[in-house]
Parts: sequence; C-alpha cells; structure tokens
Amino acid sequence: MKLGNPVYVTRGVHQVRAIGARVTVLTAGDEAMLVDAGMKGSSAFIVGGLQDLGLSLDAVKAVVVSHRHPDHASGVGELVAGREIAVMAHPLETGVLSGAERQPSPFQNKLAAQVARPVLDVVSGSPVNVVVELEDDQIIPFPYPVHVVHLPGHTAGSIALFLPEQKLVIVGDALQFKLGRRLSPPATGVTEDPALALRSLQKLLDLDFDALCFSHFPPLRSGAYEAFSTMLRRQVA
Repeated sequence: MKLGNPVYVTRGVHQVRAIGARVTVLTAGDEAMLVDAGMKGSSAFIVGGLQDLGLSLDAVKAVVVSHRHPDHASGVGELVAGREIAVMAHPLETGVLSGAERQPSPFQNKLAAQVARPVLDVVSGSPVNVVVELEDDQIIPFPYPVHVVHLPGHTAGSIALFLPEQKLVIVGDALQFKLGRRLSPPATGVTEDPALALRSLQKLLDLDFDALCFSHFPPLRSGAYEAFSTMLRRQVA
C-alpha cells in the first residue's frame, strides 16, 4: 500500500496510507469523513487519495481522532487549517489536541520516553479546536450510522467507530493484526494501561461486525468477529 493510494475496505470505506498511519476515509455521495490524519506532512497524501476517489478536501466535513498519539493526530492541524472541517475526539484527548497539555510520550519505558522527548516535541502537530467531544455510544451525524465506542487503555480517550450497516469496526490502535495475520491486543510498549486496554476490548463482543480496520495493518475484511472472539478468549483464559 503506497502513500496516498486509497485501498477499498467495504462499501463507503477506504484507507489511505499517510505518514505514520493509515487514514480511514468514510464516503457517502459527495460527503466524506476522515478517521485520523497521520503525522505532520500527511495532508498531500490524503488530498491525493481523496482525488483518486473523485473527491476534494472540500468534501471532508469532519476528522475523527481515534487517539492523541502524533502518528494519528499531528497531521490534523495542517489538514483543517482555514477550512470548515469539524475536529472530533474523546474529551480525555482534547487537552493535548488543543495544546492546553503537553503531548505525553507514548513510550512506557522511561529511558525510551526520555530519549524520544525532543523528537516528540518536534513532531507534535499544531493545536486544533476540538469542535465535538465524543462520548461512548454517541452516534456521529453522517448519511449512515457511525457509533462511538470508548476503548480506554492504549490512551485514556482512545475510541473505535462501529458502522453497523457495513458490519465494520475501525479500531485505531486498540488491536494489532500481524505475526501471521493474527489479532492481538495493542502493543504494550506504547499502551498506557495494557490491562485496561484488554478489558475494554470486551465491549466489542456486543457488536455485530464482520470486518476490522486498523491504523497500522491491512484490514481484515471478513471473519473478523470470530477471529476477535477467539483471540480474546485466549487472552483472558
């Protein structure tokens, strides 16, 4: 998957490879909503991906931030600057996104966090105004339902999005999909509370989904619920 090239996931959903992470593009007619925006410098790739889908940045009505880490959120400021694009995030992430709080290091190892601190300050994006604070079970206005699922653990305000019509969950960094294309919980080295993150995943068992979108791995387009429930049983056994 090359930078900027949109990849089809399911009806009305594509992913575009930005710097640092995948950006999920939800489309309905001439309207679009983005999930995350990659790192600073990603806007050109996102715009190119939208153009390949027959859309411009003017079609984007909102950017939903799955969580505050720079590889997901530092590109938001440049993308929305001077445009009528609503930034949406969980209220526990808005302090960092707005610039009121310093970006905490995602690295849980103290030495790694210390070494990365100068780089983190450089790559953190410009402050943005979070127009809509998203709560658990909230439905985001869009031509088809987009449900917010609060999954604290990776960060305090990490969220997933559930699209019931597409039977899809966009999980951000709440799950990994690697090592022989197997599901696993979020990477412990960059997860604030791995035990809480694992408990939070139980909420997904109540959803009717067949596909999963990740931020750093290819989508799982079918059989996702069975694979997820099997993984979770092994983790909590």
